[in-house]
Amino acid sequence: MQIPRSKTAITLILLSTIAVTLFALPLVNAHTPAWTIPTWCFIAVNNNPIGVNQEVLIAFWIQDPPPTAQGAYGDRWTFYVDVTKPSGNTETLGPFTSDPVGSGYAIYTTTEVGEYTLVARFAEHKITGIPVPPTDVRGADYVNDTYSTSKSDPITLVVTTEQVQP
Repeated sequence: MQIPRSKTAITLILLSTIAVTLFALPLVNAHTPAWTIPTWCFIAVNNNPIGVNQEVLIAFWIQDPPPTAQGAYGDRWTFYVDVTKPSGNTETLGPFTSDPVGSGYAIYTTTEVGEYTLVARFAEHKITGIPVPPTDVRGADYVNDTYSTSKSDPITLVVTTEQVQP
């Protein structure tokens, strides 16, 4: 049984039309235009109170992990910590690069007795997905979105003359 040439031609034209349509369509981006996402930055210290010349652990984070982070790949957040000493002098720690879950930490040695004020700052970040993992890019819908800058509420660290056991 022979298939008429016209049916074969119509079938090929339809298949070609479907194939061209699939490849000619632009890739869909769920965020067109790109979003600007507000952030909330947080900070914590441990031990508090602490003795003068002792180390304190400072932890900082925002509400979301980097959406493309997976293992050693994808975006990371950047943080700074402003430390105001009892004398009024301010010292900026950082920049610190977050881990894949979006938090960071610093160890700080106190040098004065009194109350320190600490504030964490999150630097604005445009999602790139770089470095790109060898497999699927997690969070690819967020590429080109911007996470806006923010800073934590101040936290007070009390430093005493007596050494504190951790």
